[in-house]
Amino acid sequence: MSAPSQTQIEFAKQVALRGLAGDAASVSPSEAAVNTIHDAVAAASANSPAAAAVLTEAQEMAQLKQVIVSWRELETECSVLSAQIREKKKRQKALEEIILRIMKKHNIGALDLKGSGGRLLYRRQTTKGPLNIKTLTGLLTTHLKSEGAATDALKFISEHRGAKVRESLLYEKD
Repeated sequence: MSAPSQTQIEFAKQVALRGLAGDAASVSPSEAAVNTIHDAVAAASANSPAAAAVLTEAQEMAQLKQVIVSWRELETECSVLSAQIREKKKRQKALEEIILRIMKKHNIGALDLKGSGGRLLYRRQTTKGPLNIKTLTGLLTTHLKSEGAATDALKFISEHRGAKVRESLLYEKD
């Protein structure tokens, strides 16, 4: 049998992680099809390398469906968990606002927590505002004392700023 491809190795890892790998009695129809393809690849690779390459592509296409199903299940689980995290963050923020209001009202800089051994610190920090087009236009107009020069400067910045390409999958519901 030829050496397994990277796709085959990754698929085997996913199957093992998802608990789909098991004894022959628990093999699903899709796994049986993949196993049949593995057997065909083994037989063909003994006869001809070209046939093995064709069957490997067929095997990848057979695996594609299972990989897509697994990916979709994980995406669904992640979206459910993300919704739960968003809800917990909202509750955490509401509790944080209450704590900060009380600490500020009573001029408390730090609270020692006996249960966890940690401390809550009241911290105040100032951050810079966003640099969006509206803010940049106002600042450049003020500095250059000319709206035309500010517009030209923004046009130059917009045309010459860097771009980053990112590839990803997106699932669209019907």
